[in-house]
Amino acid sequence: MTTLESSLPTPTVIQHDRPLGGVRFDLTVTLLGLWFMVGLFVDGYAHNHGAVDNTFFTPYHALLYSGILAVGLFLGITQYRNIGKGYVFSRALPYGYNLSLIGVALFFVGGGFDLIWHSIAGFEANLSTLLSPAHLLLATAGFLILTGSLRAAWRRSRVAPTWCNLLPVVIALLMIVSLLTFFTQFSNAFAHAGGFVRMGGSRGYMDVLGVATILLPAALVAGVLIFGLRRWRLPFGAVTLILTVNAAAMMLVEWNEMRPYAFVILAPLIAGIVGDLLLRRFKPSRANPLALRVFAFAVPFVLYASYFLLLIARAGI
Repeated sequence: MTTLESSLPTPTVIQHDRPLGGVRFDLTVTLLGLWFMVGLFVDGYAHNHGAVDNTFFTPYHALLYSGILAVGLFLGITQYRNIGKGYVFSRALPYGYNLSLIGVALFFVGGGFDLIWHSIAGFEANLSTLLSPAHLLLATAGFLILTGSLRAAWRRSRVAPTWCNLLPVVIALLMIVSLLTFFTQFSNAFAHAGGFVRMGGSRGYMDVLGVATILLPAALVAGVLIFGLRRWRLPFGAVTLILTVNAAAMMLVEWNEMRPYAFVILAPLIAGIVGDLLLRRFKPSRANPLALRVFAFAVPFVLYASYFLLLIARAGI
């Protein structure tokens, strides 16, 4: 090695490296994603209660899109700074967040598509609002954004099941459940309890609707929880938080209908406590499949058994 070569600075970043993220980075992105989720449910409440005009430009959309913009700015600035430190463009974010940044771009593309769609096809109402092509594209983009902290945490070594270590994971699981139940709110018992109290129309149709209103959200909630348990032992209280906050959000989005049945919020509280106790006592995991099966059955069973018992005791069905 020549004298000139030995005097050159040694690169501090290897091109195939990625910057480190960590729990603090995950929590920042997760809380910014929570801003978006609050905007989503506020917008859903506004649509369901006639508080929006036939215009794309509403304060509810502003809240929703500003949350996405905040995520995009945080990830974009982080990527720009890391490129300046020597990281290549495609590896300038911590592992798991490239798809989140793509999701931000896709969300704003979907927003433009939504604006054009409304200009051509008008504004949807009821079920069509949830299932329009533009809104499904926005839901897909939101899913990519919100799952960033899960991808990042999944890649790292296993950690102790404490709130300090797993708070971003728990909030991310809550947001994923809530995104899925938001776009299937037409078939969710915590958005439509009145249907079990006031049966009307075709009895056969109402029976089918009632079954779907239980089975679909039960599968979504249990599926997301089981996914989380494949990798982590969730801290005590996590199941209660996920079930209760999700049910409360679904009730609020249809609050005019759900106000007389607000007492059913006790059902996810009961089921969550049962789930947390099962986690602490039996530690369900891929390595303990019997306990995992018991957990997968018990949580939704207790959730909806409590739901119906509360309805029977207070309102009749």
